[in-house]
Amino acid sequence: MKIWFAITIALTLAAPGSAPLGELPAERFAVIVHPSTAVQDVTLSQLRRIFLGEQQFWPGGDRVVLFVHEPGTTPRAIVLKELYRMNEGEFRRYWIAKTFRDDVSTGPKIVSSNTLAKRLTATIPGAIAVIPADDVDGSVKVLTVESRGPRDEGYALTSLAR
Repeated sequence: MKIWFAITIALTLAAPGSAPLGELPAERFAVIVHPSTAVQDVTLSQLRRIFLGEQQFWPGGDRVVLFVHEPGTTPRAIVLKELYRMNEGEFRRYWIAKTFRDDVSTGPKIVSSNTLAKRLTATIPGAIAVIPADDVDGSVKVLTVESRGPRDEGYALTSLAR
């Protein structure tokens, strides 16, 4: 039975019109913010500063409220790799030290789902999160990164290594 299942999966993946494994489309992630946020485009280094807690206020005065997915999720892996450039242990130590030194009043808020990240970002002024681009709706504003949106070639936040 296991062999039959494996053969079925292999044939399905090799079906005409399907992409070879190495050419699967990259999952794109959108940087979402509260709709009132006065920013439309950020550089990757600006976005990194925001997620590192180095920029704690948006233009206009709203406090930045970071939402980061729980460990073991793809959005968190993308944020750790592309924005923090840290692994889980380094991430935890970074925020413990930053809080201990009183550099920030609080670290990122952990969210358990894309739906929760989107709902909280839509309702809390200053909020920012990263979710799959396919989950975006009109309740949040999508930031472009380096003048590129999640569907554009060369966009910074994808699930495949560049």
